[in-house]
Amino acid sequence: MDDPTSKTRPTVGLVLAGGGAKGFTYIGLLKMIHEVGLPIDYIGGTSIGSIIGGLYAAGYHPDSIENMIRSIDWDAVLTDQIERKYMAFEEKEFAERFIITLPIANKSVTISPSLFKGQEINLMLNHYFSPFFLTDDFNDLPIPFVCIATDLFTGDEVELRSGYLPMAIRASMSIPGYFSPIDYQGLYLVDGGVVNNFPVKNVKDMGAEIIVSGDDQPPLRSAREEFTSLTGVLDQIITFHRTEANRIGVELSDIYIPLDTKYGVMDFAEYDSIIAFGERTCRPFYDQLKALADSLNEIEYRPMRDFSAKPLDEINIHYVRIKGFHKMPKAYFENYFKIDEDTLFSLEDIEKNIRLMYGSRFFEQVNYEISTNGGKNDLVIEVTEADPGYLSAGIHYDNDYGASLLINGSFRNVLGSRSKLFTDLVLGENPRLRAFYMIDYGARPGFGLKAEFYSLTFNTYDNDLKINEITFSNYSGSFFLNYSLRNFYNFRAGFEYEYFRFRQEVNIDKLLSTFADFSSYGNVFINWAADTRDRLYFPSSGFRSEFSMKYVMPLSNWSRDIFTSSMVMHFNYEHNYLFAPRWVMRPGIFIGSTLSSVNQPPPQHWFALGGMNPKNYVSTAIPFTGVRFIQKFGYHAVVLRFHMQYNFYRKLYLTLLTDAGTVAYSLNDAFDPDNYILGYGTRFSYDSFIGPVELTLMGSNLNSKPLLFINLGFWF
Repeated sequence: MDDPTSKTRPTVGLVLAGGGAKGFTYIGLLKMIHEVGLPIDYIGGTSIGSIIGGLYAAGYHPDSIENMIRSIDWDAVLTDQIERKYMAFEEKEFAERFIITLPIANKSVTISPSLFKGQEINLMLNHYFSPFFLTDDFNDLPIPFVCIATDLFTGDEVELRSGYLPMAIRASMSIPGYFSPIDYQGLYLVDGGVVNNFPVKNVKDMGAEIIVSGDDQPPLRSAREEFTSLTGVLDQIITFHRTEANRIGVELSDIYIPLDTKYGVMDFAEYDSIIAFGERTCRPFYDQLKALADSLNEIEYRPMRDFSAKPLDEINIHYVRIKGFHKMPKAYFENYFKIDEDTLFSLEDIEKNIRLMYGSRFFEQVNYEISTNGGKNDLVIEVTEADPGYLSAGIHYDNDYGASLLINGSFRNVLGSRSKLFTDLVLGENPRLRAFYMIDYGARPGFGLKAEFYSLTFNTYDNDLKINEITFSNYSGSFFLNYSLRNFYNFRAGFEYEYFRFRQEVNIDKLLSTFADFSSYGNVFINWAADTRDRLYFPSSGFRSEFSMKYVMPLSNWSRDIFTSSMVMHFNYEHNYLFAPRWVMRPGIFIGSTLSSVNQPPPQHWFALGGMNPKNYVSTAIPFTGVRFIQKFGYHAVVLRFHMQYNFYRKLYLTLLTDAGTVAYSLNDAFDPDNYILGYGTRFSYDSFIGPVELTLMGSNLNSKPLLFINLGFWF
């Protein structure tokens, strides 16, 4: 300019395109903008560009945004996974075993319109945009902001410049088929990238005279070899519809910075590499950005704004409103939020209670907003009640139980309000049928019913020599009182009826042949369990424990002549301790004992050592490294474990196993050194989508030859 002092300083707009995980490259651009001292007057973005751009518009520093990206568990956030501590105790028992889950609605199995509902994404956006809960006009943000969505009914572009900021951004990044669409201001919206992934013209229309744009979009692919994933195919299809908006965006950009990278749109776990790529790629544009900043400051100097935004710590709530519930009584929600009471809520408590509600699985989605009512803040919680039922399936193979197919049906609020019904059908060499019904009263005790049938075949040994094959067949039903505390602890007490028999393949013992007929047993039981593990498979923190006391009474005439009423007690504890990066110590102990008179207790309640199965049909079957499945029996057992788990690469694990213990028919024999067992082994594991894939090489002083154990899939 010939005479800069006579000119008015032009306004600068920043535009960030959508591109999934590729959008992490924008951290480098934002850092460069700060480095050259270039204030931004308007910001626009689509999808990931709306998230990064929205955070910057809200006053978050680029370093803070980078720290957020590094602190988030993207695998969990993108797939609606909540921490196990928020899952209801009974859900922990029946979840985490399936490869596929399909909803049951209108008396038929259906397919969900999206893979995920965006439960954790909603909470994340609410958390970081909490300072602007009550900002209705996006022009009132520290930097005026716009984001783009698509009307799912018309296919039209929808420009979002007002409303509830977190949900506007949520609508902008609702990838069709991946995240559920969003109801927003009377419209049904999906990702804006369908029609306009590069909203340069929108920012121009806001008043920006100079445009700096970051574009992480790949060009249209032209070779078959470039389509290596489903997301790549979908992205190509969508790109056809936004080509014109991209062309206009490039033409209207004054400084256009292409940031396409080899990483895919779903490579969120590669944030380190993507951020580093963005910083390297933006560096050659330093001179252009610096020249622009200096030129503008020559006309009129403006310092950079204060970028010190952070999430709210707490907020005063006048009233809590619950929306969207039909099957659940209003009183149920008082377990989580007090109604009609002025309360100071921390953001952490709101999020915790939302996750606890979601973890009950009565709801497929639980969202919240803060709204004003007469100058006071209302907490509006909107729930979407879960489908009546879900049909799930899993597969499994191991050396002991053989190949199995699990078909599960889960039903909530079908047999009464606050009811849950879980059914398992295991098809394979050792079939099993199980049904579990309970009424959930939240913080108050409830009750439940359980019915089960299983047939289990295993070998008996003399040291490492097979001598026979036994088949257990058991029908049982029980009624119990149920109480869970904070999803970590569970207490059950009740009565169980068993109808049991076992058969020999070879009739070695004539006395045992008597048991080929079914006999009846009545059991009074108390069970206390705890599960605080962060993960069911390959945990790195928390513990699992169980104390069980069962009084077993033979009811059939002939069984009372052979077996006696017995008190069977056991305690099991396993702790997970992360003592170094990727290293987890897993010590454990099992103690079991049987109190009975001169006759022997019923055989289905004997303690049995052997095998590597953490979940057994028989509750008194105890896994033991280096010992064959149910190889040693007794009325008393003690096992000490020390396992060391090392996560040496991504989802690959190496575990060193050491077990020591004893099992015997009398206490004196149990502590006889001749009965001590020492097992040891090494396990190689891969955490796959079908569950753990494991190979264990092990041995013990009980068996002269090493044993190989193979496990494929989730345990059930």
